[in-house]
Amino acid sequence: MTQRQIHNLAVAEVWSLLRSRPEGLRPEEAARRLLEIGPNTLRAPRRLVWLRILVAQFANLFSLLLDVSAVLCFVADHMQPGGGMAFLGWALVAVAVLNGLFTFAQAMRAERAMRALQSMLPARIVARRGGVEAEVPVAELVPGDVLLLSEGNRVPADARLVESRDLLANNAPLTGESRHASLDAAGVPRGRLADAPNLVHAGCSIVRGSGTAVVYATGGRTEFGKIATLSVEVRRPPTPLEREVTRTVRILTIVAVAMGVGFFAYGLVLGRPVWVNVVFMLGIIVANVPEGLLPTLTLALAMGGLRLARKNVLVKSLNAVEALGSVEVICTDKTGTLTKNELAVTGVVDAERGLPLDPPARRTLLEVAVAASELHGTARALTGDPLDVAAAESLRELGGDALALSRDVVRHIAFDVQRRRAAGVLAHAGRLRFAIKGAWEVVRPHLGGSPEVVRAGDETVRRLASHGLRIIAVASRRLGADEADAPEAVLERGLELHGFLCLSDPLRPEVPAALARCHAAGIRVILVTGDHPDTARAIAERAGIVAPDAPPTAVVTGDALEALPEAELARQLGAGVTVFARTTPEQKLKIVSAVKRMGLLVAMTGDGVNDAPALRAADVGIAMGATGTDVAREAAQIVLLDDNFASIVLGVEEGRTVFANIRKFTSYVLASNVPEILPFLAYVALPVPLGLTVLQILCIDLGTDMVPAIGLGQEPPDGEAMKRPARGRKGRLLDRKLLVRSYLFLGLLEAVWAMFMFFLALHVGGWRWGDLPPASDPMYQAATGITLVSVVFAQIGNLVGRRYEKRSGLDRALLKNPFFVAGVALELAFAFAALYVPPVARALGTGPAAPWLVALAALGAPLVFGADWLRKRLA
Repeated sequence: MTQRQIHNLAVAEVWSLLRSRPEGLRPEEAARRLLEIGPNTLRAPRRLVWLRILVAQFANLFSLLLDVSAVLCFVADHMQPGGGMAFLGWALVAVAVLNGLFTFAQAMRAERAMRALQSMLPARIVARRGGVEAEVPVAELVPGDVLLLSEGNRVPADARLVESRDLLANNAPLTGESRHASLDAAGVPRGRLADAPNLVHAGCSIVRGSGTAVVYATGGRTEFGKIATLSVEVRRPPTPLEREVTRTVRILTIVAVAMGVGFFAYGLVLGRPVWVNVVFMLGIIVANVPEGLLPTLTLALAMGGLRLARKNVLVKSLNAVEALGSVEVICTDKTGTLTKNELAVTGVVDAERGLPLDPPARRTLLEVAVAASELHGTARALTGDPLDVAAAESLRELGGDALALSRDVVRHIAFDVQRRRAAGVLAHAGRLRFAIKGAWEVVRPHLGGSPEVVRAGDETVRRLASHGLRIIAVASRRLGADEADAPEAVLERGLELHGFLCLSDPLRPEVPAALARCHAAGIRVILVTGDHPDTARAIAERAGIVAPDAPPTAVVTGDALEALPEAELARQLGAGVTVFARTTPEQKLKIVSAVKRMGLLVAMTGDGVNDAPALRAADVGIAMGATGTDVAREAAQIVLLDDNFASIVLGVEEGRTVFANIRKFTSYVLASNVPEILPFLAYVALPVPLGLTVLQILCIDLGTDMVPAIGLGQEPPDGEAMKRPARGRKGRLLDRKLLVRSYLFLGLLEAVWAMFMFFLALHVGGWRWGDLPPASDPMYQAATGITLVSVVFAQIGNLVGRRYEKRSGLDRALLKNPFFVAGVALELAFAFAALYVPPVARALGTGPAAPWLVALAALGAPLVFGADWLRKRLA
């Protein structure tokens, strides 16, 4: 007999299997087992040591690229001291450090999840060792230890009950079910280990009663520990944005290094001095590296996260902002997410015809239902399970007193997941009555009466459930004076069916519209619920998840799901399965794996401890903020503050907008690379002076381009985001269309304009072809200043055009974006200072130019904007 079958054993066999005894282990036995097995604690894997995480954040390609840029600045400062390059180098180092520390904080989320799990275990527990009862540190518990459990205890390890006195446990931290489980020490012949009524599990708590249990699993070997380990070890794949940023940086790095090395070799062939070629190579590389892209990207994601928070979507990982916009499949819960989580009795009907009962029969049914309930509170405000409260409220409407009736219940048998029913023994008016309520399929086998009534009940349940109603069967029988304490199996014989309670949890009114937006956006929604298949399908149809004419195969039950191999499940999902009913939280991980096997990007919702592995395995884990557990919230990337599905859809729209904005400012930033590169190419290929210096290039990349780029990152949704197909894993940040537009159209146009202004300024100053004036020559300083401001002016026109893919960009909303206003003001102020403020001009190596030249350079803005607008019209 294996450990996984311990719930099948009789009590005597349990002692033998665990080599223990009723008086407990001897202290020396416990100490020896502790050395062999280890402490009863949850430990994070060694790979999550904080130092390794920290080092990893500074070893990624983007951080290394920033570091290389900083080193190049220091090299330039060494070769040309006093040019301010060292300051810019340290600024790049600071950007790399700040971004590394930020991502380090996000990576430590798994560690916090582990601590949240560990905090759910008690510090000490009463145990019996060597016949002596004493408090024992939880960490020192071992298999074979005898625990003495009582009301209020938090269970510290998985244990098998050997004695039970009216035990009731709250297994919600493990199962996600809000109902309490009734426990018993007797062996059970079948069923899952996690559902066995003779086991208590680590992390759960004792609500009522007392008992004795013997430990059979500790630490990571408990059901709780397995979930804890899995939730940390399950690796979430990189988000689409992470992959695209890595790809983009790799492409730009290869281009920059290849061009730099190539033209360094070309310079050597021409016979230029080595140090001149080194400076030239440095300029080419720096001009190709978008130094401002990472901080702009980080800020765009952070601001997107703030906007999501205002929409009740709390983002814990910045990349999750964009990842949410990439999802192709959303797996959602029903209760509280699609529905209001406000259970109400909408009908009390007879079993044969499904018609409303007359008032006396209705009252009798409700009294029986309340007798099988557990209520607390006052006459004005009742508390307890929502189903119990709903039945009590309905009885009150008929003039009944539910609390007074519940005080006459002399024995209560609580609901648990395996039994799916609750019961009680009512002592009222000198008579005993056994009352039971639960799912029809579990009450049905215990009914007396004719088979015709049972068959009629089957049809009634199917018909009512198809309308989205939750159906609860209510039955009872009179007891003899000596039957109150009889076993449940005896009490449940020959029951009289009173009828059905019909309950509904109304659909949130905004959900159908949200689902329609998902479909328009190419996003598939899958419902995963523990409800009856007919109820689940009805809710799914009402919400718009499944079409009314969809075949029965669109719904899969948990039992069928359990038997399906992952490959077959993926096939069925591809064939149209959209609803999973009667499922357990553990099965969510299987669904996530199957969806990912199809190559789709998936988001999964959850609220319980056992949802944590699925939340981490999903590309986007979404935890419930109002009803979810701390562990689920720690494992997820996103927390819904209002538990509302419509908020997820708002988050998807925001995520898509963020990605579109990232493409906008990426295109904007890359366009300025060409006018930064072309002066170096002209310098090495032709006998002409250098049009831009490395310092001036960095002033554009880290100065004038930054604030406008941030403005593009803050653009609101354009109304088209949810009309485009889901991007999934295939969407590119840097695709051919963007590269052609940025480099070969906008960038080339800016470069030609800037070089035209450079040569015009030289010509006006009397320059002759082939002359290479020194850096201190006023003519050269004026010409390089004009080149610099020409690029800045051209970028103003580019900024306006980048706001929309097809529209011009000139509208009233332009002035409502404070970053646009500040960015343009900064660019104009920089252009003036670079030419006419002596300290700035000396630092940049520029000088004053004739006002008419500056006015001509300013025409670069309408030139670039107009050409871009014409391209949009012709496209």
